[in-house]
Amino acid sequence: MNLGHNLESNEHLSNELTKDENETLLDPEPYSIFLGIVGFLGSVASIAGYIEFRKQRNIQRRDSLKKTIHEAKDLLMALEVDTMQLEVSLRKLEFILEQGGNMFQSSSCSDIKLQFGTCKPVYTLLGFNKFDEVSIELNRLVGKSFETTSDLLQKLYNSDIKFENEIYDDLINLQKRLNALLREDLTYQEGFKKYYEIIVFTKDILRLIRIQISRNL
Repeated sequence: MNLGHNLESNEHLSNELTKDENETLLDPEPYSIFLGIVGFLGSVASIAGYIEFRKQRNIQRRDSLKKTIHEAKDLLMALEVDTMQLEVSLRKLEFILEQGGNMFQSSSCSDIKLQFGTCKPVYTLLGFNKFDEVSIELNRLVGKSFETTSDLLQKLYNSDIKFENEIYDDLINLQKRLNALLREDLTYQEGFKKYYEIIVFTKDILRLIRIQISRNL
């Protein structure tokens, strides 16, 4: 009897609770779910900020790269001019040495070895002044070209430009020609000719490099 009564009481209580649940009124906020979704989607959208940052940084890097390339191009043009001036000054020196030799019947440049202590031209004061002037001019050009080349190397290092194999091969060829030049047993006349050829070859390489980097602008 007690067991049956308890079962009936529990069933009655359960029905009452169900009735209370059905009659209870709640006020949820579904919009909060949408806000959560917006928060998640917003976190995805925030990637745009990263992209914008990279974009601005890339723009700054491109602008900096263009500036570097322009500067390198100007330096290359300056070196091309230097090589042309170097050839002109060297021809002046050749003329002055030949003139000095002919004036006092000393050995011609074709008979003098291109070595230290072999060439001893004798000049009047006017002739020596001309020689001294050309020597200073050549030394100034060489020093200026060294500084320009140093600046150029820094620009090229920071530009990350990829050069064609042709340019690399020409530069290696230039190294070989310079090494061979120092080993050759030449006269002054032969030396002038060789130097002119190498100076022109160097100028052509500089022009090719300038054209190559101009394509990156």
